[in-house]
Amino acid sequence: AVFVNNGIYGMTGGQMAPTTLLGQRTTSSPRGRDVAFHGHPIPMTEMLAVLPGVAYAARGSVADAVSIGRTKRYLQRACEIQLEGRGFAIVEVISNCPVGWGMTPVESIERLREVVAAEYRPGVIIDRTAP
Repeated sequence: AVFVNNGIYGMTGGQMAPTTLLGQRTTSSPRGRDVAFHGHPIPMTEMLAVLPGVAYAARGSVADAVSIGRTKRYLQRACEIQLEGRGFAIVEVISNCPVGWGMTPVESIERLREVVAAEYRPGVIIDRTAP
């Protein structure tokens, strides 16, 4: 499975998503996500990683060329595991949404790199197939 996480439901008007960061403003949370009212963002990939049958879970980014290269390797590994029948594989890809975030493309990439990646850290979360 490939899960693209931009923290917002951008194609339907910019509403808050389960992964929207604390303080992030959306059309349905104009004052920003508040933990007391909306709860914490949900770390979907970490939640899935603990389930039986999940062989591989990783998170990549599209913030820059190096990150995209790593993300491609995560996707390749996930496909190999899945095709070999070794268990369920998921790769979360954190990405930007300039329009939904109300930013320029450059500003949104900076936010992705500095803010989003700090909350949703890229890397392999679990690889139960590794020797």
